[in-house]
Amino acid sequence: MNNFIVGISTGNKDVKMSAGEIECSVLNFDFIKQCNNHGAQVNIIPQQNRESINLSGINALIITGGGDINPKMYAQNQDDTVERVDDLRDSTELKLLKEAENKNIRTLAICRGHQLLNIYKGGTLHQDLKKSGFNEIEHQKPYDDARKYVHRINIEKETKLEGIVQANNFEVNSIHHQGIDKLGDDLIISARSEDDVIEGIEVTNGWDAIGIQWHPEYLDDEPTSKIYDWLINS
Repeated sequence: MNNFIVGISTGNKDVKMSAGEIECSVLNFDFIKQCNNHGAQVNIIPQQNRESINLSGINALIITGGGDINPKMYAQNQDDTVERVDDLRDSTELKLLKEAENKNIRTLAICRGHQLLNIYKGGTLHQDLKKSGFNEIEHQKPYDDARKYVHRINIEKETKLEGIVQANNFEVNSIHHQGIDKLGDDLIISARSEDDVIEGIEVTNGWDAIGIQWHPEYLDDEPTSKIYDWLINS
């Protein structure tokens, strides 16, 4: 029996319940199915007001997607394109990243998580890709297009991501309007879209952590399977 445990961060959402609209911690069930299918069980880690978060017993960590990160986290003023900011989620997931690095817990950071990993390491974001001049590809394709391929990414040679997916390029979905600008410390770029948006990063200081801009939880393909195999079975 595989006792491997993946901790997965969550956001909050108002949900209609017997007592009315209640703020709940919510997680896309696709994450749980994918982890189970690769032999792991899941512990959901909600946002919480704690000085630190103990990850004892957690073998791997996923930082999930969601709303925009407060630009104050990277010393910028918020512009009018930023939406769905949640300061408690920002602080919770930064603490998760710190604990994961301290304990060298293998970490997969997805979309917002990919951006937060860069901020955690001292990097910055484009608050809006279109305002920053990235107009060749429409990167914000949610809802009906969430499970569809939107654009191709190119994988940098001799990176961890190349070793994981065993490919030079492949198609991904795309559900974001922000992207990495200045790269943080101890990071390298592992993938870019064809309009040069940073689609993958990885840590170089010994912590086994990668960030990816797309959403593998919505895809059922070979790169997704290989990424979960790396996270759980390598």
